[in-house]
Amino acid sequence: MRDTKLIRIAGAGPSGLAAAIALARAGRSVEVHEAKRDVGTRFIGDLQIIEAASEREPVPDFLDRIGIERNFYFRPATYATFYDHHGRGREIRSSQPYGYFIRRGAEDQTLDRGLLAQALGLGVSVTFNSRLAPADADIVATGPAAPDGLAREMTWKTSDPERVEVYFDHKLAPGGYSYLFILDGIATFGCAIVAGFKEIDTYFAHSLAAAQRMHGFEIPAETRTGYSYMNFHLKSHASAGDSLYVGEAAGFQDYLFGLGIRYALTSGNLAARAIIENRSFDELSAAELAPKQETSLVNRFLYEAGGNRGLSMFVRQAARASDFHRYLSGWHRRAWWKAMLVPFVRRFWRHRGRCLHRPADHWCRARDTEMKVPPLGPVQPT
Repeated sequence: MRDTKLIRIAGAGPSGLAAAIALARAGRSVEVHEAKRDVGTRFIGDLQIIEAASEREPVPDFLDRIGIERNFYFRPATYATFYDHHGRGREIRSSQPYGYFIRRGAEDQTLDRGLLAQALGLGVSVTFNSRLAPADADIVATGPAAPDGLAREMTWKTSDPERVEVYFDHKLAPGGYSYLFILDGIATFGCAIVAGFKEIDTYFAHSLAAAQRMHGFEIPAETRTGYSYMNFHLKSHASAGDSLYVGEAAGFQDYLFGLGIRYALTSGNLAARAIIENRSFDELSAAELAPKQETSLVNRFLYEAGGNRGLSMFVRQAARASDFHRYLSGWHRRAWWKAMLVPFVRRFWRHRGRCLHRPADHWCRARDTEMKVPPLGPVQPT
C-alpha cells in the first residue's frame, strides 16, 4: 500500500464519504477529490430507499456501527401498495421497516449533503471540480462506468396525500418496475428498466400515464427530472494495484431491485477498515458482500424468467405475508438451491466481449441476454 499518512479518495458519493468518515474517525488524514461541482449532482432531491431486508442488522444499528449520523431525511418504510400488470393493487405491511426512505441530491436534508457535513466536521478535505485518476487514489468511489439498469425519475413538491406504490409490469418497465412515492410534501415517480435503455423516455411516459389513469394525481409545471444507473458485476477481487474499488465503481449493488445505498456504505466502510487494520479488502468484501450479490443474481434471473405471471404471484404472496420484511428477507436469504443456480446463471448470461466495468477480472451480463419486449404504442391520454 501507499504511505497511509494521507488517504486519497476519488469520488464524494456515499461509498467514498463513508470511507472518509471511518478513516477520519480513526485519526487518519483524508483527501476526497470529486470531479463534479458538488455532491449529489446526479440526483434531483428524489426519494430513494436504503433496503433493510438483506441483513439481520437493522439499518439504524448498521449506521451507528459504521459511524454514520442521521443528519439527513430518514423515514422508515412499513407499508406500500403493490400493483400487478392487470392494475390490481394489494396492500403490504411490515412490523419492522423493510427499508428507510432518504433523499438524494445537493440540497439540504439529502443523504449526500448529510454525509458531506459529517466528513467535513471530522476534518476531511473535500475538493470539488477535481478529478483524481483511479491509479492515484487509495479508494476509488467514482460511481458506475457502465449501466446494467437505468431509471428515469421525476420529483416535485406536492400537497397530495401520502402514498407508497410500486407497479410491476414487464411491458411498461422491462425487467424492472415503476414507483410513486409521496411523503412529507415530496413526490417522486420513477421507471426502472434492465433492457431497452434507448427507449427509457418512452417507458417512463407509458408508466406515468398508467399511474395517472389509476389515480389522477396532479403534476405541477415545476418538476425536476433525472436519470440514475444500476451497475452490477461480480469480481474475483475489488482492488487494482494499490487502489480499492467501492460502491458502484466496483459493481456492489443488489441485482434484484437495483438498490445500492447499503452496499455503497458497507463497501466504503470495509475499504476504510482494510486500511486501518492492514487487512485484505478483497477478503473483507468477498466475505461480506459476495454471497449477497450471488443470491441477488439468482433473484434477478427468477424475476425476469417468471414474466408478468411470476410478478403477479410475487405481489399476491407479498400481500398475504403477515410481515413483508420477513417475506422479503426470505428472498435475500442464501438458500442451497440458489447457490446451485449461480453457476448456471453466470454461464447463461456471461459477457464474453469487451465492457467498461472495473476492475478488469469480473463477471458481467451480456447485452444480448436482455429481455425481449414488444414495442409500445402512443401514450394513452390520462
